[in-house]
Amino acid sequence: MKKDYIRACRQEKDSMEIYKSKVMGFCYGVRRAIKIADSVADSGIKAVTLGPIIHNPQVVKRLAQKGVPAVNDLENLTDETVIIRSHGVGPSCYNTIKCKNLALMDATCPYVKRNQEITKRLVEDGKQVVLIGEKNHPEMKSVAEWAVGRSYMVENLQDVEMLPAFHEVNIVMQTTFSVVLAARLIDAIRKKADRVEVHKSICDATEQRQKAARELARQVDVMIVIGGRNSANTTRLADICREEGAKTYHIETAEELNPKWFLGQDKIGITAGASTPDWIIEEVVCIMENMKDLLDQEEMNLDVHKGSVVDGKVVDVFDDKAYISFGYKTEAVLLAKEYSYPAPASLKDELKVGDSIRVQVVSGVKEDSTIFVSKIKVDRLADWDVAEETFEKGEAVEVEGIEAIKVGLLVQLKSLRGFIPLSQGDLRFVHSLQNLVGQKFPAKILEVDRAKNRLVLSRKAVLEDARDAEMDELEQAYENGDVLQGTVKKIMPYGAFIGINGVEGLLHISDISWKKIAKVEDVLKPEQVIDVKIKSFDREKQRISFSHKECMPNPWETAATNHSIDDVVDAKVVKILEFGVIVELEDGLTGLLHINEMTDDHNKKPGDICGLGDVLKVKIISIDEERRRISFALVEAPAHEDAAED
Repeated sequence: MKKDYIRACRQEKDSMEIYKSKVMGFCYGVRRAIKIADSVADSGIKAVTLGPIIHNPQVVKRLAQKGVPAVNDLENLTDETVIIRSHGVGPSCYNTIKCKNLALMDATCPYVKRNQEITKRLVEDGKQVVLIGEKNHPEMKSVAEWAVGRSYMVENLQDVEMLPAFHEVNIVMQTTFSVVLAARLIDAIRKKADRVEVHKSICDATEQRQKAARELARQVDVMIVIGGRNSANTTRLADICREEGAKTYHIETAEELNPKWFLGQDKIGITAGASTPDWIIEEVVCIMENMKDLLDQEEMNLDVHKGSVVDGKVVDVFDDKAYISFGYKTEAVLLAKEYSYPAPASLKDELKVGDSIRVQVVSGVKEDSTIFVSKIKVDRLADWDVAEETFEKGEAVEVEGIEAIKVGLLVQLKSLRGFIPLSQGDLRFVHSLQNLVGQKFPAKILEVDRAKNRLVLSRKAVLEDARDAEMDELEQAYENGDVLQGTVKKIMPYGAFIGINGVEGLLHISDISWKKIAKVEDVLKPEQVIDVKIKSFDREKQRISFSHKECMPNPWETAATNHSIDDVVDAKVVKILEFGVIVELEDGLTGLLHINEMTDDHNKKPGDICGLGDVLKVKIISIDEERRRISFALVEAPAHEDAAED
């Protein structure tokens, strides 16, 4: 496809111009949702998104590959963290999550959240609500649920005609709805109501993208609209462009570009929906804006002419070229750059008169024109064989980084040029592979097609294999429960990543100490060496979980040794209850100080006697190691008279 596209662009390169919309791509709400999902994926937490996080299949697939799949319901979830999609959910979903005791990360778009709150408030105030939007869109389904069955929904004029007459009505609109169509529907609703109040809820990002797309479509011949086909806002952009008279094509990725679309067209416009990631936009723009540059790069992606392979002899040689005789009445020219990559400083160092050489004819064989031949292309034929064989075997090959571009890295594999997409450059997604330019490294071939001169590779696959091998070694050498020494590599709010023999695992904050800690950095420092116990290996997600606290004595296991009944000790108030307070000893052991053991005055409450953080003099009155319970009696109340309230 790309070859045909280049040919098409080449034919029209003198007249075709490309224009990008002033506003396109991720809006704030979508970018926020992706940031939340990516942070959860990178943390190692077991998580899912309830429905697609956004309406973009490529982003959803990428998250699934990172260990955060999309699920359609909560039925089979047990201990996963649930990420609410950007389109939001209704109150029943939040209740289910709470009942199942699941952790929650809310990625609902702030504009959608505002629509939900407005609708809920209006219904609670007894107001009549009409929702304008697509009936089957997940955002509108979520907003409608907050209206608890006391709203109407319309998405076209026919729906408005079915509405009853109103004395007063409040209108709430889908955040991604057409501004023009919304205005028409509002005018129609005004004819059915004495008083209409419109709550402006189409987000600014939607309005800006629609306005910019409309302006651009008026100025160009063809519009390319990039985004998921299930994305309402992207579909809306395509409709707007068609309304303005531009030939419009809705694509999800650059692979869908068709060269026939651009033949004879002078001006091409590009826009993208609010759920379209930057890397997809950049790939489309890069392909369309840099076709001439790609053609000039030693025919990396295109054999312009295909000719016969011939055996010839060197009849003359210079620094920059050699003349080859292959039985035709005129000799052919072999340029230094067509001898090898990189080109030799001088062909005289490589060839001498009389040498036999196999070359490929790369120009027309005509009496009135110079014939050019290439040795590189012959070498490529053999190198393609090697590439195909290596691909079939799943083996790695050594490549060299040549040039970093927006969407990845151009690499050299012997005489072949290949491409590593950004997503395949490292274990985690990076924004540039510039650090690999000039470097030789192993990579695996993902796609090989000599007919299309297409060679796609992955460095990530090799790194994953290495990580798997390290994981295998670690799993073979150690078992769950083994205690090892590890190094603190990275501190996060939810824990720390511990490195052992090149493999990193998660030490969750709850597994750091028997005591409850507020911040990880209060206990651990980067590059600190600590003992950790292996809790679990997750082969599927390539993750290891550690525990540090299990390397230290459990306060309950030593309670009988370190403490006895009738011991008088100092204890800190850590929680105040209705029937007493929870106190903590210095070694992290906690127990109950019942109100009956604090005072004989039945009118007093625990908070009347002490406050959080107070250190009390208490006596141990019972130790139950089996049930892990310890009880205290108050010996001495705090010195201050007015205890702090909880």
